[in-house]
Amino acid sequence: MKDGKKRKIQIKYIIAAALVSVFSLFYLFDFLWAKTYKVEVVSVSDENPVASNGERVEIAVRVTHFGKPANGHVIFALPSDGRMLAFTTLTDENGVATLTYIPYTANAFLPVHDVEIRIRDQSNSIFWEINAYTDLELKMRAR
Repeated sequence: MKDGKKRKIQIKYIIAAALVSVFSLFYLFDFLWAKTYKVEVVSVSDENPVASNGERVEIAVRVTHFGKPANGHVIFALPSDGRMLAFTTLTDENGVATLTYIPYTANAFLPVHDVEIRIRDQSNSIFWEINAYTDLELKMRAR
């Protein structure tokens, strides 16, 4: 192989390594930045709801950054079963957002089981989508 061709290949590898390094640093920064946010469940209207889509469970969540309320952050909630009235909402000036969970309806084909809801702050990332989050487990019960 000619020296010129070897040199071009080496330069390509150097550029690729530099890009991977830069993207890795961005990822590390966002990972550490997400750790400075705290998402916590403040209150749950019913931690042991009936497994029926006629029920509603109000969930209040607080987001803080370095201990101070995070205003205007997008909060996203995804349940393992059932659904949310709205999957996203915004925090207020106190860093609090309210979500409404609608349980699944238990029947012969879908027995009563616990539901886990992952609640995450979608506004804390800068380069990569690395979210601060918390999990809430609801102990469902039969009618």
